[in-house]
Amino acid sequence: MAALSLRLDPELEMRLTQEVARRKTTKTQFVQDLLRQALEPRDPVALLYAVRAQHGLPDPSDNSVPETRRSENVKAAVQRRVLDKLNRRTSDLKVAESGAGTP
Repeated sequence: MAALSLRLDPELEMRLTQEVARRKTTKTQFVQDLLRQALEPRDPVALLYAVRAQHGLPDPSDNSVPETRRSENVKAAVQRRVLDKLNRRTSDLKVAESGAGTP
């Protein structure tokens, strides 16, 4: 078994000592359990449902929620917005240029 050296600030060490005493375990076992929990493989589907629930998004399998097609036209929408922005800049420059020579 490998060893790991870890530096803790005094406040964190005090909290760790209190927690392992409360749980009646060792610091080693406590840290190993936390590492196992943090490093265990995640089920991507379960994570998706958890995030959707956390943000109040509907279940994708719920047929009562109306389906949208907004994502299908994202590229075209972005292109339109960029072109609109560029056209506004171009027209602003033309107005500025035409007004620059007047006293």
